[in-house]
Amino acid sequence: MRLLVTTLVAAVGGYLALSHEIVWVRVLSFTNEGRPETFGSLLAAYLSGLAIGSWCAGRICRDPAGDGHLPRVGVVVSLGALAAFLVAPAVAALVADCSLPVTATLPAFALASGVLGLSFPLLCHYGIPADEQAGARLSYVYFANIVGSTLGSLLTGLVLLDVLSLRDLNLVLAAIGIAAGALLMLPARRRAVAIVASIAALGFVIGAAPTLYDDIYEKLLYADEYPRRPSFEAVIEGSGGVVTVTRDGTVYGGGSYEGIANVSPLPEDDENRVLRAYLLAAFHPHPREVLMIGLGSGSWLQVLANHPDIEHITVVELNAGFVEAVRRTPSLASALTRPHVEIIVDDGRRFLARTDRRFDVVVMNTIVYWRAYASLLLSREAMELVRQRLVPGGVLYVNTTMSTAAQKTVATSFDHALRYQNMLIAGDQPIVLDPRRFERKLDAWRIDGRLVLPPTRPAAALDLLREQDWRGGPTWEERAAILARTTNDPIITDDNMATEWWAFETYPPGSP
Repeated sequence: MRLLVTTLVAAVGGYLALSHEIVWVRVLSFTNEGRPETFGSLLAAYLSGLAIGSWCAGRICRDPAGDGHLPRVGVVVSLGALAAFLVAPAVAALVADCSLPVTATLPAFALASGVLGLSFPLLCHYGIPADEQAGARLSYVYFANIVGSTLGSLLTGLVLLDVLSLRDLNLVLAAIGIAAGALLMLPARRRAVAIVASIAALGFVIGAAPTLYDDIYEKLLYADEYPRRPSFEAVIEGSGGVVTVTRDGTVYGGGSYEGIANVSPLPEDDENRVLRAYLLAAFHPHPREVLMIGLGSGSWLQVLANHPDIEHITVVELNAGFVEAVRRTPSLASALTRPHVEIIVDDGRRFLARTDRRFDVVVMNTIVYWRAYASLLLSREAMELVRQRLVPGGVLYVNTTMSTAAQKTVATSFDHALRYQNMLIAGDQPIVLDPRRFERKLDAWRIDGRLVLPPTRPAAALDLLREQDWRGGPTWEERAAILARTTNDPIITDDNMATEWWAFETYPPGSP
């Protein structure tokens, strides 16, 4: 019976360990906007904690083993569940209340994983008799732990993240851990005390969760500005990530700015520079088939869904939370119901590799260049995939998000390129702007039946395509000038991942 209990608790422990790691990666990634070092930093803290916990267990295990020790392991398992439950609120408090940098929160992860690291060696030592069958029994326990770990990755990562909030998921994990600890404590002489203590621990996590996890994403995002910011209008959690929407319509994906719900190109209203979406009418005469990789706030989709020439728009978005955010935004929701709009929840790079469809325009309003996996959409290899999906005369319209390396990569991947602010228009045929066509279409552009420009303010009078000072440089820039300016910059490849790992030192925010 002791081996059965030990094996069962080992499986539960493996499940909890991997589940907590998945949750903690989400917390840390949201706090630092998905920077590429997130997983490595968290893994280092996690493994350091496990190592320290295992070392402490080794010291404890020098005492002779016995049946009476196993209930004490149950106490450690329960304490580990409580420690893991408190990690996310602790990180939120450290960044919001104590104004500490994100890196200073890593000890919180290490401390909790240290308790987890303490429990498994103790479980093996005190749950397996020291006899000739010890090796075989240990293999059963390790196998159960591996099975539990695998289940944690699959069940928590692919299922529970879609149905439970961060708070509720941590509640479930804490309850499972406390129950596992209680199972080990049942043989204790003071069984009633153990049961009461377990119930008290479970009551604590249930009672404290609403307070500890209240506004947790606001604290993680705003840090020391949290007291001056209102709560989010919406928090949408899923296996694809976390999408939050503020009361003024600003959308954040994984803690990073994605856009604002606005479709007005008027200069005084254009907070999100949505004019860039309307610009399609200036450089492409008849865009019938359009592919959008990334939905963001949904403002660009609403603009393009009302373009009079577009017959079909395919939107590929990895995180279904963005689709739900658009659905909840009255000014944008109608775009999702239009018959010529197709929404595909998938990875954009994978879609490009698998589809055989061709498009007149591929729009990539890309995530900020320094976030993890940005190279998958900005590399030379990604540009080649885009080229294969363009019809003759087709155009790529990509947000380089201030990365000079991304600008060089796009400009060298296509024969022709033209920069407008931080957007690059690229293709294998000359890019020709037609201001008169742009103004004519903009004057007639309607969204949900309403003109986007009032009749008293025609596009010609606004002169929206005029040359301006853009962050210390010109608004428009030809391919030759782009290549001359970026001579010393690398070309992004899938292997060098230049945007992720070189960005902050070489391409500071504010470059053209």
